Amino acid sequence: MHIANLLGKIYNEGRQTMKSETAAHKVELTPLAPGLVKAKVVQGKGLFRVGSEKRHGEASSVFFELNGRRTFDIGNDCDTCHFWFRAVDDPSAALQKKAANLPKAIQMPRPVDEAMAKELVPLLELMERGEYFVFETSVNLSGPYQSEDEGSYFFNSEFMEIWDIEDPKEEGLLSGWEHYESQRPQIFRHEDAGILEKQYDFVIPLIPRAALKEEYVKLYQSMIEGGDRPRVLVYGFYQRAIPSTVKRGQNKNLHSFFGGFVLDGHHKLAAYRRSGVPVPLLVVLSQKASKYFLLKEEGTGVRAKFEERLAVLAAAH
Repeated sequence: MHIANLLGKIYNEGRQTMKSETAAHKVELTPLAPGLVKAKVVQGKGLFRVGSEKRHGEASSVFFELNGRRTFDIGNDCDTCHFWFRAVDDPSAALQKKAANLPKAIQMPRPVDEAMAKELVPLLELMERGEYFVFETSVNLSGPYQSEDEGSYFFNSEFMEIWDIEDPKEEGLLSGWEHYESQRPQIFRHEDAGILEKQYDFVIPLIPRAALKEEYVKLYQSMIEGGDRPRVLVYGFYQRAIPSTVKRGQNKNLHSFFGGFVLDGHHKLAAYRRSGVPVPLLVVLSQKASKYFLLKEEGTGVRAKFEERLAVLAAAH
């Protein structure tokens, strides 16, 4: 049971009609920067969907649906709410077993531009209606971490200090699902505000390690150690809130977060981690699943600043 098979089947079924569908403007593509393309999905199948649940007196809870099943909560939509994600259902239960191959454009290294994005149109049409950003980035991973692993980011003393958290277990921050994290954060300095921003990266598999075939992991490991760099496909989101301690000037540290659910490449992911080689991620990032709030000194151009940050990630690989 593998999500790549489901994606591949729908991709191949839609490939023959890609030209006419693109002409019908079901997906509109706009290059924004080198390696970064915006995709506006006008009509989508909704295999992947982001929703929000309003709770009385609280910020809306944002969740990720796969094939009609709510699989993960992925934080709150408020401007001061900290990052978190939690499995609410086994994501592998939402997958269907159908044999086919994904396009080489997803798997093989090549520049991310409008031409490549056009080849991904049938894949993009599996998303719900909305705006997405296609780019490649690279992450050197640690982990995987289990839900209560005190070596994970959620037990980071700086994280707990910034958001005034005493016990991650009591706060309900634990994912209930294994995940990988970047070994080191990316650093952004905001000299005008005197703030140091650290971006932490998370890669979340939808298929547990126990379900992987060891021979496939070893095969990819051999390829990687031989110099090949096959991509891992992720459904991405970016979250940057400004905690109250930073707004009040009590803390000069700020954390932001990139997250990606693995849609294709679970065996590759395990092989990259085992080889100690940074993982090239082909990202389809959801605008709806993301939030990006600005420091006072950054002004009011949220959209431009958000796209600028994504361009930095695209250039970083």
